Amino acid sequence: MSIEGKVALVTGGSGALGRVYALTLANKGCNIAVTGHSKLEKAEAVAEEIRALGRKAAAVKMDVSNLDEVQAGVQKIGAELGPVDILVNNAAFGIVRAVTLVNMSKADWDRDLAVNLTGAFNTIKCCLPGMLERGWGRIVNISSISGTMGGIGQCSYAATKAGLIGLTKTVALEGARKGVTCNAVVLGVFWGGSFYEVAPEFRERIIKRLAMRRAGDPQEVANVVAFLASEEASYVTGEAIEVSGGANLFTF
Repeated sequence: MSIEGKVALVTGGSGALGRVYALTLANKGCNIAVTGHSKLEKAEAVAEEIRALGRKAAAVKMDVSNLDEVQAGVQKIGAELGPVDILVNNAAFGIVRAVTLVNMSKADWDRDLAVNLTGAFNTIKCCLPGMLERGWGRIVNISSISGTMGGIGQCSYAATKAGLIGLTKTVALEGARKGVTCNAVVLGVFWGGSFYEVAPEFRERIIKRLAMRRAGDPQEVANVVAFLASEEASYVTGEAIEVSGGANLFTF
């Protein structure tokens, strides 16, 4: 794909899925900034894997809910790697918390919105101006079928992932005539990260609900992310592309 030499920022890039997004983009020729929320050991480990592929990489401490920290992080990336061409908003919080709306604390609600939705606003706010000025940019927001289908015990997570789709469409409109695309990838369930934390009996029930009767491999969604980040996807913008193994299909 034609993204050789581009600089990509992957938030939450030290997580199970984020790591695969980062490595896939590196394999396509990108230099990568990987963010971590607090300790940077995991982010630095992913950065080392990227350097082993012959690409440049930086591990950056970034709490996406803090605009000042995001601004500082983007400036650091610009100094070390160059301006951000590709932004993958992957950082998320609250996916494994199964608490009904009545029982959910206001603090947990506020935290999930701050990371999952305001976090994407913050990173886009910091990266989009440069993309518009240079006439090229790719923004990929990682949403979820929780945002399109809802989920018992996931009111905050579902709300933020639905909000990401609206944000995606708005940013797509604002960048459409200036070479910047913005799309959302709507995830189903994948072997990695939080899905391992779900009780085995619930994992089995979820998988049986899918048309393909299996959870996805992280590489299967990373390939879609890489396509949307490429020049080949130049006429795709404002879309919410579901990668879920047919989770929204009627099954029996």
